Amino acid sequence: MMSALTLAVIAERLGAAFNGAPLQFSGVAIDSRQVCPGDLFVALPGDRVDGHDFIDAAIAQGAIAVLVERPVKASVPCLLVSSCLKALSEIGRASRDFSSSVVVAITGSCGKTTVKNLCRSIFSEAGPTVATAGNYNNEIGVPLTLARLQDETRYAIVEMGATRRGDIAHLCALARPSITTVLNAMEAHLEGFGTVADVADIKAEIYDGLGASGTAILNLDQAWVPLWQGRIARSGAKTLSYSLDDRSADLFVSDLRDHGLQGSAFTLHFSGESRELELALPGRHSVANALAAAALATASGLELDQIVAGLTKAQAEPGRLQSESLGGDKTLIDDSYNANPGSVRAAISLLAATPGSSLLILGEMLELGAESAEHHAQMGELARLQGVTHFVGVGEAVRPAVEAFGSGAQWYGSREALKPQLGELLDANDTILVKGSRGAAMESVLSALRDLASEVSPC
Repeated sequence: MMSALTLAVIAERLGAAFNGAPLQFSGVAIDSRQVCPGDLFVALPGDRVDGHDFIDAAIAQGAIAVLVERPVKASVPCLLVSSCLKALSEIGRASRDFSSSVVVAITGSCGKTTVKNLCRSIFSEAGPTVATAGNYNNEIGVPLTLARLQDETRYAIVEMGATRRGDIAHLCALARPSITTVLNAMEAHLEGFGTVADVADIKAEIYDGLGASGTAILNLDQAWVPLWQGRIARSGAKTLSYSLDDRSADLFVSDLRDHGLQGSAFTLHFSGESRELELALPGRHSVANALAAAALATASGLELDQIVAGLTKAQAEPGRLQSESLGGDKTLIDDSYNANPGSVRAAISLLAATPGSSLLILGEMLELGAESAEHHAQMGELARLQGVTHFVGVGEAVRPAVEAFGSGAQWYGSREALKPQLGELLDANDTILVKGSRGAAMESVLSALRDLASEVSPC
């Protein structure tokens, strides 16, 4: 937390009564289990859990003050506000106001968290860096990220998500980034957005507030370039472009060598300079993510050698195309963190390129609205055309994918129905990739596969 942000300063900004000493708090927490000594605890009310019920637990963990929506008895100072959520936003805004950090913002349908993690690895080469924790990219997560800014923080990497029009504009008003990007627009959250064109338009809110001093990072490999160029032009920002295929882009790659599950090697080009590097993240889409991170870093003034060093050190995150051995020659690929058609296409391409027999276990892709059946069917057809050996669908929404794959496909109504068959599937395949939306909870299938493999592996 910025040293200038005392409890009294926050109280004044929130219009909350506070007559105590200028108490300095070290951070902000919304979960009593994650409170660190010196934190301000924000008692957010929710549909299932109310933070007000955990105030005593937060104080026991070391909270030195609490933010509440109703009067409570507590042994630490309490700030009473009309909305804890709005107050949390104001705390994030206040932290940003006192910070001189370079703030970078990232949105898109796929790859936000990966690009954020790549940026964290790169920017840490140049100075103290704060980045979004996990996928805390909404109206709660972004203020929490901003509240972590310290006096010495040089760079802040902020991931931004949206569920409706105006969400990203609101988050940008809090974070005031000077460098932003839309990675892509794909078939994700269509229930809330409508069409992919709507997704592209809503995501472009991240460019609107940049102004003449800002820089917009543009992915030339997306079909929505004309839309985004128009939004960038209206903002007055400068543009820095990247592409996997277009060598007229400001950043591009050449001599791309795919090493399968081990990642890729390629030459990175920018402003007449080039560097060879190896990326441990698998798949062509990971190279595109690396280009996006490199472009964000370049716009922030980092040197090419710092960018290469950061990219080289980056590792795959749990649940995102992370491979492991199941004993012998069998490999498990954990891509269970989330799923939409774009990320499933990338996973299928990676799986199809692996040697031996392959199995895709796909849980439901959620929030696809009226086009859900069509999108699932496309995934089954793509897996068949690319040469995936076997396909298993889990959940009602995946039936069309199983039908489109045809021979070699099986459907199960639930994860529990599938589990008794996993031993046979494990025996029949060399590489198994497990994927599904967060709500599909496919990590339980991964655990069952690991347990089966440990039972048959020699001690």
